[in-house]
Amino acid sequence: MDTRIEADNPYRYDRYGYAWHYVPADSQAHLDFGSGRGSLLEALKAKRIGRLVGVDISQDAVRRAGEQYRQVEFIHLKHTIPLPFEDNCFTSVTLMDVLEHVGRQVELLKELRRIMADDGVLIVTVPGKYLFSFLDMGNFKFRFPRLHRWYYCRKHSREEYERRYVSNPDGLVGDVSAEKGFHEHFTRQKLESLLNSADFAVVSFDGSGFFSRPIGIAGYFVQRIKPLHKLLQKLIAIDARLFKSANLFCRAQKIS
Repeated sequence: MDTRIEADNPYRYDRYGYAWHYVPADSQAHLDFGSGRGSLLEALKAKRIGRLVGVDISQDAVRRAGEQYRQVEFIHLKHTIPLPFEDNCFTSVTLMDVLEHVGRQVELLKELRRIMADDGVLIVTVPGKYLFSFLDMGNFKFRFPRLHRWYYCRKHSREEYERRYVSNPDGLVGDVSAEKGFHEHFTRQKLESLLNSADFAVVSFDGSGFFSRPIGIAGYFVQRIKPLHKLLQKLIAIDARLFKSANLFCRAQKIS
């Protein structure tokens, strides 16, 4: 990762550290699309941003984030398009590990452009398409559906499997849009083309990691062996700092 993580950055060499670094301080408003648990927005309070808003299509994520971080605004989206905001109302937007889950990518980016102020900053992170992309466990449920169902039901329950993967009330298959049907990986060219289609100009690219996927899989099998698990976590942190292929980060600007 090329971006330098300063001492005041609460994160390390990952997508959160990258986003926190580039979200402008003392700005009017910031939107985190696909805010999940809301931890990034809580950390961004240190940047003295006037309004912090998180939106997510997961009802559970929005509820839990709202209960934990009461000084941040969280909104549940029944539909991602259109967004329930006025034109030009956000100075910056983060779209972190979301685009690969979405079917209507260009339409979503155009909608984000609409609600952003002129020269607004868009920060996008996605999985990079590279040598170890095939090890992405996010596609396990699509490549081996029967094996995934057996494993998930054994670990959790049949009812939980049905709720999460068959009749998900949020229109998802796990964490992927039902219309998408796979967990996508991006090259720089593919991501830049998508952004250009929605009238965004790429300012810079960065990334993190190379061996993180095989290390992560190894970590799953030794997670109960604490010394080995801690060692692998340290290796992932070193890998994230030294390389930039596994995860692709991009800073873009709205074209007026």
